[in-house]
Amino acid sequence: MSSENYKKLLSKADIEPLLQRSDGLAWQAVTVNYLLIILAFSLPVLWFNPLSVLICLILLGNRQLGLGILMHDCAHYAFFRSKALNRWAGHWLFAAPILAQFDGYRQYHLRHHAKAGTDQDPDYPNYRPYPIRRRSLLRKIMRDMMGLTGLKNLAAIFLMHAGYISFDMSYKATSQGERPGTGAVLSNLIRNLYRSVLVHLVLFLLLWLAGHPGLYLLWWVAFLTTFQLFSRIRNAAEHANVPDLLNKDPRLHARTTMARWWEKLTVAPNHVNFHLEHHWIATVPPYRLASFHRLLSERGLLGPAEVLSDYGAVLRQMTAER
Repeated sequence: MSSENYKKLLSKADIEPLLQRSDGLAWQAVTVNYLLIILAFSLPVLWFNPLSVLICLILLGNRQLGLGILMHDCAHYAFFRSKALNRWAGHWLFAAPILAQFDGYRQYHLRHHAKAGTDQDPDYPNYRPYPIRRRSLLRKIMRDMMGLTGLKNLAAIFLMHAGYISFDMSYKATSQGERPGTGAVLSNLIRNLYRSVLVHLVLFLLLWLAGHPGLYLLWWVAFLTTFQLFSRIRNAAEHANVPDLLNKDPRLHARTTMARWWEKLTVAPNHVNFHLEHHWIATVPPYRLASFHRLLSERGLLGPAEVLSDYGAVLRQMTAER
């Protein structure tokens, strides 16, 4: 049986309602994400103690990941109704706050979808090592929470923006050919980072006007710690130690995880947990992925898919031998 026969299991009539994009639902998601960021910064002001700071860092790391997920949805032009609005929001509202490069990410990520289920997938190096030893997983988590992973990734991000290495979300140094000169590096940095600089100036100014400019540092503490940890677990949940990483059928090379409410506030914002469904049809808007999952489940089409009950099961699967 062909590994791509799954495409024939749904009719056009099944699929069309799932593809309907809604600006209202999209702006609702944007509002929720930014209100949670405001809440995160407000907690240490209203109630300053170690617990409120910890909750702030958790929420900020979660919504930094959330902005990355919405950037991803805009990269598929699957969030807002118009391509132009997807591009504008992808650049300014979602990529800029987390220093991401929207166009570079879009090109890279579309290759991931085109090659998913093969060893030509540019994300394959992220998933190939799994399962790993529990001791190794604990070391990775410790490096994330100590900021070491974040510092390494931040350095790679700047090298990508500068044009020294190719855009690569596995953060592997891939050759760009001839090294750019000083002028080219400056030009690349300005072109790729001016939005981030402006957005962060606005963020700092707003916190300064609120009388708490020092809270700006918490954005970067979260970026270097909780954001990295949540991103690692989210990333592993999608493709790590799946039934068959080298099979084109998304029921075998991707995974869906049913997120609890507190997991949506940590590792699984913005419906990112429905990843098998996303790989089945990448242009289904995120706010319709739960409906897509219900349709597949009710029709009995999940078949060999691995649907985990929660992210605790994901952590166990990261170290489980098959």
